[in-house]
Amino acid sequence: MPLRPVLQPFARGGLLVGSLLMLILVLVSVSSFNVFNTVINFIYLPLIGIYIWPRTDKIILSICIIFIFGLILDIVSSGPLGLWSLIFLINFAVFKPHMRLKSLVFKTAFFSWFSFLFFSSILLYFFVWFSIEIPPRLMPLIIQSIVATCLFPLAFGLRHLLKKIFIDQFLRDLV
Repeated sequence: MPLRPVLQPFARGGLLVGSLLMLILVLVSVSSFNVFNTVINFIYLPLIGIYIWPRTDKIILSICIIFIFGLILDIVSSGPLGLWSLIFLINFAVFKPHMRLKSLVFKTAFFSWFSFLFFSSILLYFFVWFSIEIPPRLMPLIIQSIVATCLFPLAFGLRHLLKKIFIDQFLRDLV
């Protein structure tokens, strides 16, 4: 009996890595702390998980996972239900992180993260304005953007660590 070539071009476990990273980032994003009478939130952290989502051919499953994590973030953060899910799905559809041709390199990922963050901030600003009928303050959004940008290397390293744990050594470049 002849052997058939494997049709799946992507590494198994990529969605597991993306899901675990999103779970960690959603749980951390709910926390906040007070520094010099300024509240620092990590609400933009799950956007890093969307941005560095692994390449996969399971698009429908990726969309479902991202939608569920958006709903979880809405419920846990006591925000309007569906707001983060909508922002996550629009970003996923516009930037298509699952269809990258090459594996992410930190330098290019970090610089293109700014356009992703800018687009997400505009979406968040207008969706919050339309949902609660009051324009949100810009300074907290800017502070959260800076915090998310500072924590981007940590999340990128966490993704690399999860790839080493859950994906075979020869298939890591496929995710």
